[in-house]
Amino acid sequence: MLFCRAALPLSHRTLRFVSGLIRTHRRELGSRWRRLDAGQQALLVLV
Repeated sequence: MLFCRAALPLSHRTLRFVSGLIRTHRRELGSRWRRLDAGQQALLVLV
């Protein structure tokens, strides 16, 4: 497994916005579960 540490000037507002988009998309798809929650997935996408 590969790990990469990153520093990113990211506002909580941006992270919440992207998390909301991911949650909405998952709801539309009818996705039951994911390994990462929407907040973690949003952070991974933004990094």
